[in-house]
Amino acid sequence: MNQKNVVLAAALALLMIVSLLALPFTVRAEADQAQETKENAEESAEAMSEETSEESEEEEKPRWEVPDPKPVLLAVSFGTSFNDNRPKTIGAVEKALAEAFPDYEVRRGFTSQIIIDHIMVRDGERIDTVTQALYRLLADGVKDVLVVPTHVMEGFEYDDVLKELTPFVDKFNSMKVSRALCVSDDDFDKLSDILVEQTKDADEEGTAIVWMGHGTAHEANATYGKLDKLFHDKGHANYFVGTVEGTPTLDDVLKEVQAGSYKKVVMLPLMIVAGDHANNDMAGDEEDSWKSTFTAAGYEVECRIEGMGSYPAVQQMIVEHAKAAEPFSGVKTEGEKEDSEAKEGPVTGDQLVDGDYEIEVESSSSMFNIVKALLHVKDGKMTCDMTMSGQGYLYLFMGTGEEAAKATEDQYIPFQEIDDAHVFTVPVEALNQDIDCAAFSKKKEQWYDRTLVFSAKMLPAEAHK
Repeated sequence: MNQKNVVLAAALALLMIVSLLALPFTVRAEADQAQETKENAEESAEAMSEETSEESEEEEKPRWEVPDPKPVLLAVSFGTSFNDNRPKTIGAVEKALAEAFPDYEVRRGFTSQIIIDHIMVRDGERIDTVTQALYRLLADGVKDVLVVPTHVMEGFEYDDVLKELTPFVDKFNSMKVSRALCVSDDDFDKLSDILVEQTKDADEEGTAIVWMGHGTAHEANATYGKLDKLFHDKGHANYFVGTVEGTPTLDDVLKEVQAGSYKKVVMLPLMIVAGDHANNDMAGDEEDSWKSTFTAAGYEVECRIEGMGSYPAVQQMIVEHAKAAEPFSGVKTEGEKEDSEAKEGPVTGDQLVDGDYEIEVESSSSMFNIVKALLHVKDGKMTCDMTMSGQGYLYLFMGTGEEAAKATEDQYIPFQEIDDAHVFTVPVEALNQDIDCAAFSKKKEQWYDRTLVFSAKMLPAEAHK
């Protein structure tokens, strides 16, 4: 064996000796590692067992629940298709409501189907009607709803909103509805001050400020005449109110302005939005527009295209009405109204305590509109001072027109002129029952049959014996 082979054999022998010496340590390390792995596995299994046990207990309880949807405030407006004005007026009102009712989701509904369709066809934007909005609320699981109409008065549009709401009353836990913008005396007082403040920059000598309202055949049309009178009572003789489709008419307003020494006329819409009526009927270039009519009469005319919904103070009025909203139980049908009146029964003077009481008088004709009624009770007898919305009647007769034509003039009831209004004082046989009344028209010079109901529903409890 040569020297090279001897060295190689010695190296192999040394390697074997080292391997044998290291074997116990390797086996011990592997055993320790195996033991550790076993212990870790047992701990993991125990932990998993505990978690599984806890989960089993938790499964007996709901893991999660779907929270009830927020109550919804449904802001109902007539609507406008003028995209530039809608966010400034309706949108601004809705924003004010959202800020005042942070716990509510504010949604939108329009009452004008024509406007809804126009926006959908032109812009592809879907806006719900009141009925569609209510169905959507039900589908979303909403339980409580506050409906806030933004209408100026409680005319046909407002009445229709209430009718649409009625079938849904029992489908929600609660439903409240607020009043229109201008209903109570306090509303009139606030709104007149707001409109004066809004136009104070134009309120100067020689300038007439004309507010153009929509107008309606509804008895609520009396709102315009009342607001016009209030302006004048407060010393704002240069403020006038007219309507597009009711009274006072454009001709009425023009005559009033011409009776003064005015050189300029500033026009504004007495509407929540400045839409079609404001842009066309008021400020349009057509020959029969308000602007053209006053221009032709020799006046300098300035038209302000701004809806009342853009006025923060008007927004606040709507917010206040929303906060004062009352539970809504639905609108009675004519049959239900008759049943209710039948249950109430007639109320005679001897059933009431002597005193003066504000009441409501319902008329069979919208042309015979009573804006205020004061009932006087004394010694079992009743009379009522009825303030009329216009001055079209000279006499009243408690009976039919045929009977009035046969009566003598001393049996007729003349009007008294109080604060430029016609007031008739009539005897009242009983409340809550139909009473025949004939009215003599100044213009037509003939008698017209009317049926009046002097309602007892506004009487305070202490008025009854």
